[in-house]
This record gives sequence, C-alpha cells and structure tokens, in this order.
Amino acid sequence: MLKFALKNMLVRRARVVLVTLSIVLSASVALLAFNISQQVSEGIISTAGYYDMIIGPAGSSTQLAMNTMFFTDEPLGTISYEYVEELQASGRTNAVVPFTMGDSYNGTKIVGTSADYLEGKRLKSGEMFDEPFEAVIGSAVAERYGLKLGDSMVTSHGLTGTGHAHEGNPLTVVGILAKTGTAYDNVIFTSCETVWAVHDHGEEEHEDDDAEHTGGDAHAEDAALEGAAETAHGDDAEPEAPMSHAAAYSTASETGDAQAHGESEEEEHDHSHGDVCAILIKSKSFNDYYKLMEVYGANASLLCINPSTVLREVLEQVDLSTQIVYILCAIILLMNIVVISVITLLNMVDAQKEIALMRLIGISMRRIGQLYLIQNGIIGLISTLLALLLSHACLGLMSSFVASMGIVLNITAVYPLEWGIMALVFVLSVLPTMVRILSMSRKDSLNM
Repeated sequence: MLKFALKNMLVRRARVVLVTLSIVLSASVALLAFNISQQVSEGIISTAGYYDMIIGPAGSSTQLAMNTMFFTDEPLGTISYEYVEELQASGRTNAVVPFTMGDSYNGTKIVGTSADYLEGKRLKSGEMFDEPFEAVIGSAVAERYGLKLGDSMVTSHGLTGTGHAHEGNPLTVVGILAKTGTAYDNVIFTSCETVWAVHDHGEEEHEDDDAEHTGGDAHAEDAALEGAAETAHGDDAEPEAPMSHAAAYSTASETGDAQAHGESEEEEHDHSHGDVCAILIKSKSFNDYYKLMEVYGANASLLCINPSTVLREVLEQVDLSTQIVYILCAIILLMNIVVISVITLLNMVDAQKEIALMRLIGISMRRIGQLYLIQNGIIGLISTLLALLLSHACLGLMSSFVASMGIVLNITAVYPLEWGIMALVFVLSVLPTMVRILSMSRKDSLNM
C-alpha cells in the first residue's frame, strides 16, 4: 500500500508540490512568529529579574531600561559618580553597579561597569577584568573578530566605530564569556576606570594637537614680549642683585613641586572617578526600595525606574504585535485548508476511474481510503518537518540583524507548543482527505 501511494504521488507530483509548498509556507510563518515571541519574552523576563531599580539622567524610561539591560540605542546622558558612592554607603542596597557607555570596537559597544554586572555569567576562558585596560568580551564578539586571550583592541570614540581611535590605550582581552544566548554575547565589558582613563587620554591628545597648531604663534608672541621686557628693563629699571644658583634652584624646585603636587592632585581627582550613564541597584527590601525611590525620584535631574515595570510595558506591545501575527497566521492556515481541500477534491475526481477499477477487482473502499490517507499523511508529515526547518533557518538569518537591537535568537530552541502547532497543521492537511473518503464511502454503501 505504501509503495503504491508513493508511485501515485510521483505521477501527480505537480499537485503534490503545490500542496506541500502551501503547507510549508503557512506553517513556517506560524512557527516563526511563536518562536520569536517566546524568545523575546523569556529574554526580557530573565534580564529584568535581578535589578529592581535603575537610576539615570532624566529622559525616556524605556530608553534607559533598554540601554542598560540590552545595550540598545544611546545613553540618555551622564550623572555624577557621587550617586554611586551615596548608594553604596546608604546601607539599603545589596548591589550598586555603575554603567557607562560611549566607546566601541569596530561598531561593537563597550560597556564600562564593575565585575558585579557579570555576576552569574560563566567565563569560557580567562578571568574577569580587574586592572585598567582589561576587557571581557562576549562569545559572539570573539567569534566575529577571531579574538583570543591576550589580544589587543584599539577602541574608538562613539558607538558607531567611526570616531577618534584611542590608539594610545588599547584594551587587552583577559576573558571570554561563555555563550549566554542574550545581548551579553555581543558586547565588550571593561571597568569604568578604563573608560574614564581612555577619555581623559583622548582629551589630552586633542589638546596636544591643538598645541601643535598654535605652538609656533605662541612662541613668537613669547619672544616678542620677552624682547619688549628686556628693552624696558634696560632703559628704565635699575639692575637687580643676581640670584645665587642655590637660591634659584631652591625657588625653582619649590615652584616645580607645588605645580607637580597640584597637577598630581588634579590628575588623581580626574582619574579616581568620572560620570556614569546609569546605576543599577538591587535593594535589600521593599521598604528600602521605596525609600530610595522616594529620595532619588524627587530629584528632577534624575530618572528612577523599575526595570520590570518598564519592560512589562514593552512586552505588552510585543504581545499585541504577536497576537496580530497569530491572527494573520490563522487566516493563512484557513486559506490553505481551502486550497488543500480543492486540490484533494480534484485529485479524487481524477481518481474516480482508478477507484472504480480498484472496486471492480474487489478492493474495498476502506482499503482505498487508507491508500489516499497514507498519501496525504506523507505529504502532511514532510510539509510540517520542512516548515520547522524553514522557520529555524529564518531565525538564523534574522539573528545577526536583530542582535543590533539587543535581541539574541537561539536557532536551536524548540518549544513544546511548536510540536503542537505542527500536529495541528498535520491534522488540517489530512482532514479534507478524510472528509472526502467518508463521503465516498457513504455513497458507495448506499449504491450497494
């Protein structure tokens, strides 16, 4: 029976291909929509679960949450690092994590933070960053650029990779994260001190460039002023007593020490801490959370958000879009049922002579029905499996595109409900044949 069914499908291969293509397209759209919605929802929920408060500059709450947790868009601005110190000393927090962003490596964003930000993330190799200019990279970054432990990365200012290159302060790869299936795979992590030091060095380079352009004019002006002063001194002023070499050295040393001390204090102050883009907080209790929200929420220059609340609103928008896609998928499936029914009817009409011949040689209608059910069952099974493969191939094609939006798609993730969708599609592909066979059997029994 199976051999005869396969031969029959080969004879009518054009209609078989049409039915298969119709089922594959409709089922793959449904599977793709469900898989993406599930992965996005799970990614948002798992990411938002750890921190209960984010503090940043005044602006969009959604932008603040997406930037600090999914590394999308640009930061709202900066706030003083003093807020981090205040929160750490408040006694109301279990974790206070600074977050800053402003540089990139070939367009890959660099996040300045503390090692606490990567708590729970497993290292594939190496160790966590500890000293300035050390970096831990995501698994996708390592694969994309072929980076390994000990490699250097010359970063550039800005998030697009087209800004001023910080050639004097490259970052060294000291660790590579294991694959997480999240936005962490596409980011480079280093300390806040590294980001501040790189920016300070960049400003010094710009100042040196400006000094080179204006140095000649400045020297000329100094020489002119010195000549004028000597002329005036020779004409009008009485000669002063010469200063001894020891006194001159002592005075110069005191002046130099004072300047060096002042510069070292200023440099130490500048490099000890700078501004941050946001602060991620895990409070000790609900009371501590509400107290912190009350204190810092009253500051008009700050924005205090609960990431779970903000991301839940984002999920509601995603769920609405997903429902629309599901409705469209249902419409497509219904249309395909009509198409499959019409093609099945045409096949049955064309097979009337074959059925009559089989009935004439003594084959029962039940056996004939089994033949066509096996034939359509094979088509339905192959179609649903191809739909699953096509949907996950589309996930692979989309993963690199949506990674820039902070969404990471795992092409190997298959959810139980996907098998349910495939089973439903299989039943719907066989159902028209079953209905037609039952109708023909009833007529056959009446004729007998």
